[in-house]
Amino acid sequence: MGPKRVFMDVEGIAPGQNFAQAIDLAIESGLTMLAIVGPRWRQVLLDRAAQNQEDYVSHEIESALAHKATVIPVLVGGATTAQLAGLPPGLAGLPFHQAVELRDATFKDDCYRLAKSLGVSPVAQWRTKLLIFAAVAALAAILSSVVLKNGVAAWRVRKQRESAVAGLLATAQTQTKLSEYEAAYRTCTQAVQVAPASRSALDQQVDAAMLWLENYSVLTREGQSVQDIAAPQLAELMTVLDAGLARASGNVARSADILAHIGWAHWLNRHIAEKEFGPAAEQAFRQALAMQATNVYANSMLGNWLIQNGGSLTEAVGHFSSALATGQQRPLVRKLQLGGMIYNDAAGVPREAVRALNDMRKNDEPLDEEYKRRFLSFDFRIGSDDAQLKATLAAVPPDEAWQTYLWLDDAPNGDGNDVLRQLRRDFIQATLLELQGKKNEATTAFTTLQQKLKARDITGSFANSVAQALAH
Repeated sequence: MGPKRVFMDVEGIAPGQNFAQAIDLAIESGLTMLAIVGPRWRQVLLDRAAQNQEDYVSHEIESALAHKATVIPVLVGGATTAQLAGLPPGLAGLPFHQAVELRDATFKDDCYRLAKSLGVSPVAQWRTKLLIFAAVAALAAILSSVVLKNGVAAWRVRKQRESAVAGLLATAQTQTKLSEYEAAYRTCTQAVQVAPASRSALDQQVDAAMLWLENYSVLTREGQSVQDIAAPQLAELMTVLDAGLARASGNVARSADILAHIGWAHWLNRHIAEKEFGPAAEQAFRQALAMQATNVYANSMLGNWLIQNGGSLTEAVGHFSSALATGQQRPLVRKLQLGGMIYNDAAGVPREAVRALNDMRKNDEPLDEEYKRRFLSFDFRIGSDDAQLKATLAAVPPDEAWQTYLWLDDAPNGDGNDVLRQLRRDFIQATLLELQGKKNEATTAFTTLQQKLKARDITGSFANSVAQALAH
C-alpha cells in the first residue's frame, strides 16, 4: 500500500501533539479502519472496562463507528468472530461490520484479497488513506504484506505499565529517603506485581528488602506477639533475597551483598522470630566473605554476630576494622558495632567500645544522644567495678579518654543534677591521673572529691570508691 497511505498513531503523531485529538482527526479524514483482533481481544477490553482504565483502543473504534467510517475487524492469531460478541456498550455496533481473517498459512493471499476489497493494489497509486489500529493481544498491522505484531494497543499497555512501574519505584525512593523502609519494600513489591519481568523493579525490590533488614524492628499491638509478626515478614524477605541472589549470578559484589543480608535475615529469624537455631546466619556471612573478603555488609554483620553470640572478640574487631576500611556504609557499620557492644560486659568488650567511641569522636562521626547516655552509664560506671572502669579508661591514651568522656557527657543529664555530673567528672579525672602514674596529683584530686562528697552528705558506692582509691 505504501507508507504514505498508512496512518499508525505511534509514528503519525508529532511530539507535543494532543494524542486523542490527533487520533480523532485521523479518523475523520480516513476512509477505512482496520481493527486488529487477537484471540484475547474481547477479554482484555472487558477487563480494562471493569477496572475503569482509560482505553484508547475502545475510544478509537467508538470514534470511527460514530463517524460512520468503514471499520473492518481483522482476525489474527486464530481469533474468531466470537471475540466480537458481548463487547462494552460503546463497541456494540462492531459485530455488524464484516470481519476478515488473516491466517498464518495463507497470509500473503489473505492480505492481497483484503487489499483488493479496499480497491488497493501493490502497484496502484491510489490516494486512499488507510487508518490502522491494533488491539491488546496478538496484534498485527498490514504494512507491505508484513504482520506487525505487538501493535498499537500492546504498545500502549507496555507504556502504561512502564509508567506505572516508574511511578511506584520513584515513590519507593522517596519512602526510603524518609526512612520508611517497610513501606518502600511494599511499594517495590507492587511494581514487581505490575511488571514481573522488569529487572529494575526486581533489583530495587531486593535493595529495599536489604534496607528493611538493616533497619528491622517490630511494633506490636495488644494481643500480638513479636514472633507472629516477624516470622512471615522475614520468610518473605528471605524468599526475595534468594531470588535476587540467583539473578545476581556472575556479579560477585552484588552476590556477596545479598548473601550477607540473607545471613542477617537468618539471624533476625533466630533472635527475634525465634524460628531457627542453627548456624545458617554465620554460614551465610562467611560464604559472602569467601566471595568478597572486603564486603562491608558481611564483615560488619559477622562482627556483630560474633559479639552477640560469644564468639571471638579479636575476630569481631578485625571484621569491623575491615568494614570501616572500605569507607562504605559507615553509619551502618557503627550501628552494628556499637549495637553489639552496648550493655555488654563480656571480657574486653567495654575496652573495644571505648576505642570505637574514641575513634568516632576524633572523626567527628555523629552518635545519638541516647546512645551516649547508655555508654556513659554502663561503661563508665562508678562504684560498681572500679577495676573494670580503670581497664576501660586505659583502652586509649588518657587525654583521649578524657575527651571521649566529655563527648559522651555532653548530652542532657538524665538525672538533672549538674552537681553530681561534676562530681563524676572529678572522679574520672582523678582516676586518669592515677593511670598516668601521677600518684600525688591523683591523691590530691581524690581527697578534694571526698571532701565535696562529705559536704553534700553523699554516701554509698560512690563515696566507697573514692575511699578505696585513697586507700591504694
